Amino acid sequence: MLYRFIIIAASLVLLYIWIGYPIVLLFLSKFFSRRINRRVLDPSPRVSIIIAVRNEEKNVAAKLANCASLDYTQDRLEFLIVSDNSTDQTEEIVRNLASLDPRIRLLSASERQGKSGAQNLAVQNATGEILFFTDANTRTNPDVLKILIENFADPSVGLVTADVYFGQPGNPVASGQGLYWRFELFLRKLESELSILATGSGQLLIMRRALYKPIPVMYGDDCILPLDVRLQGYRVLQDARVIVFDSMPNSITGELRARVRMTARNWTGTLSRPAILNPLRFPVTFWGLISHKLLRWLTPFFLAVLLTANALSALQGKWTALFILQASFYVAAFIGWVRVRKGAPAWLFSYPFAFCLANVGFFLGMVKVLRRQRIIAY
Repeated sequence: MLYRFIIIAASLVLLYIWIGYPIVLLFLSKFFSRRINRRVLDPSPRVSIIIAVRNEEKNVAAKLANCASLDYTQDRLEFLIVSDNSTDQTEEIVRNLASLDPRIRLLSASERQGKSGAQNLAVQNATGEILFFTDANTRTNPDVLKILIENFADPSVGLVTADVYFGQPGNPVASGQGLYWRFELFLRKLESELSILATGSGQLLIMRRALYKPIPVMYGDDCILPLDVRLQGYRVLQDARVIVFDSMPNSITGELRARVRMTARNWTGTLSRPAILNPLRFPVTFWGLISHKLLRWLTPFFLAVLLTANALSALQGKWTALFILQASFYVAAFIGWVRVRKGAPAWLFSYPFAFCLANVGFFLGMVKVLRRQRIIAY
């Protein structure tokens, strides 16, 4: 009886996290989506484009050229490059470019602080009323900024992020994780429409300067900035009209490391803002954060409980079909892992493999949280 209860409870939680919550969001968005009052702002607000870098000599010149090509009033832009103790030619490259374009400013951190610390330094020196955070290896189309700025005509909007696409065709790790990322963007789009979105993509975040609060160096901008904006009563938007391009780790180790870092920093970052988890103050946002983030990061624990209880039940001749289904899924994930390691196409096996890889990352990230390990990195 106990095994049956555990199996049913764990199954229901997992079904809610991965299927039920998206369905509820989709239903609510049909009836309760909030309109955004977009329009061209005249005069154009001054924008500070902030790029935190460490040893980006291969990307920084191309990134600045990409920013300079933005279709926006040019004298209303400034480019702040913050070097977090780079040891390569990054700073020299930026100095040379700054001598040709007075809008470019190089800032150097006195000691390594990580991306968040570098961003704090940039904001202290920024003159724009709008802050545009982006990464050195992220590329945008020329119309990105002009489109994003339209959102700030709506006084309720505090921060806007974009759809991010990862272009690595043919890579089996990227292929499987790409499906996961599309699912993530789908959820964010619906949450944005319902005005409960409280997360963003670090590749591109644009916000009102007045709402910026210094980011503790152990947390990421993609987690903390949206939470702080929501806490001040402003909306966070996912503008699907805007697409930016980035690369993702094309190895198992690289993807796992990124997932561990993301889970640890975002879990602790979310819990560092307990007011946003007050169901009396932010009831719908609280529900979204619990369903979208916190419960999802606990998925590996629910999976382990389900598999263990189901295995013990199967030994008694009960729930055998469900156990066989679970075992088959993990065998498929193992086959996907073997094929990816060999550099061979993983075919359909890439999807169970990608799901399991993500959950291993969630698990290891949570282990870091429990051990109170701090991650200060890019």
